[in-house]
Amino acid sequence: MSFKSRANPVARPGRVPITDVRVLGAFAHPLRLRLLHHLMRKGPDTASRCAEAVDDSASNCSYHLRLLHRYGLVERVEAEDGSDARDRPWRAVSTGFDFLPDGQGPESLAAHSAVVGAELGELTRLVRHFLANFGSLEEPWQRAAVFDSYALALTPDELLHLTSVIDLLVRPYIIADRRDVPPDAAEISFSVQAFRRPREQS
Repeated sequence: MSFKSRANPVARPGRVPITDVRVLGAFAHPLRLRLLHHLMRKGPDTASRCAEAVDDSASNCSYHLRLLHRYGLVERVEAEDGSDARDRPWRAVSTGFDFLPDGQGPESLAAHSAVVGAELGELTRLVRHFLANFGSLEEPWQRAAVFDSYALALTPDELLHLTSVIDLLVRPYIIADRRDVPPDAAEISFSVQAFRRPREQS
């Protein structure tokens, strides 16, 4: 998911633009965020299997999936195995979302901050888990892990262009979309954070 300014939105294939700040409340909840990430990664899944993936109860996950459905972020699909209709699979409506807030009012800014904070919280959780289990990884995966940081000199338009190019490069490898997955491939967490660095206080 990414968050763009309404003043200069960039339409990107495979992403749904979100302009209603009320919808952002669904993103800002940690469990709903994890459920959405799970469906975006794995494709259609039942509330029961989602619960196993996020380590929560099926009833609680079902409740939050219905809230995500209310805001048009997930939808029900027909079960292929003829299972109980009450546990039909859910799927994310997209493999990506762009937040394009209407205006710069307090509600819009607060919603933006809440969602970015939730995203960063989830990323921090994943990084900590990775570091705690780093020693158990095979050596090629240890070498392949990257935590790079760059100081760039860019205009706003150049930054929008750069992140759009990165998105186009990454999109063919998204789990939910890729069909030619090599047998030795593994699930990768790939994140990009790009923002104007705050001026240092004198």
